[in-house]
Amino acid sequence: MKTEEKRTQCLNCGNTFKGQFCPHCGQKANTKRLQSVELFKNVVSPFVGGDSKVVNTCRDLFVRPGIMVRNYLMGKRARYYNPLQMFVYVITTYAIVSYVLGVSTSIFDEMAELDLGSLDEFKDSASIGFLIRYVNTLHDNKLYGTFFFAFLSVFPYHVFFRTKIQRPDGAMLPLNYTEQFYTQMFHSCLQMMISIILLPVCLIEGAEGILSYIYQIAALVYVVIIYKQLLGIGWMKSTLLNILAIMLTVVLLFVLVVVVLVAAMLIEEAMK
Repeated sequence: MKTEEKRTQCLNCGNTFKGQFCPHCGQKANTKRLQSVELFKNVVSPFVGGDSKVVNTCRDLFVRPGIMVRNYLMGKRARYYNPLQMFVYVITTYAIVSYVLGVSTSIFDEMAELDLGSLDEFKDSASIGFLIRYVNTLHDNKLYGTFFFAFLSVFPYHVFFRTKIQRPDGAMLPLNYTEQFYTQMFHSCLQMMISIILLPVCLIEGAEGILSYIYQIAALVYVVIIYKQLLGIGWMKSTLLNILAIMLTVVLLFVLVVVVLVAAMLIEEAMK
């Protein structure tokens, strides 16, 4: 944000300075609102771990997730990993921990567990049970369920969460699609960290069912907290809008699964 005498106020620490980088924290002077170009840069940028950013991101995601996400979206990014890099970090940690513990829920095993049935079964029955089984397996998978659900939920959350927040330049604007995606990815990172914490309990025989409920409840509670703190809305409003957004996301997921299965069925028939 520009001030008088062509000086720049750092969006991360508030220091006023001249030049391209803040001499206090090192953040770039031209830190702008998140857009699709920024998303692309974060995807292709090399992932570098092992510094205080990991600790800061993990701690603040657990303690004050919505405030952390708000700070990140509004320009305070020097102390945190962007959520795409953080997601790579946590799924790698999840894979290593599950392998060391000998738990069968390794991320690499789950990637191969999407053999949900044949197209013949879908053609013969076209049952809602088949689709529910398909959707549940996708949702429960730690890799597909977190990343894909975050991607698919961007539009529903953009529809329901239209509360405007004050920008560093004083403008009052709602979250754009890219900011919604980053918010959802931070929540996905938090879900993966919860899974890592719960992994040792998986060693207890018969605990899988209980852990699944704990995981789902924790994920729902945290996404309610995130949007409450991020947008400054009440508990009731955040809970209701989250439920509506999740329901619309599930509907979109069902529609997408049907489209993919029907397309695959038509391609299979055409190749005969």
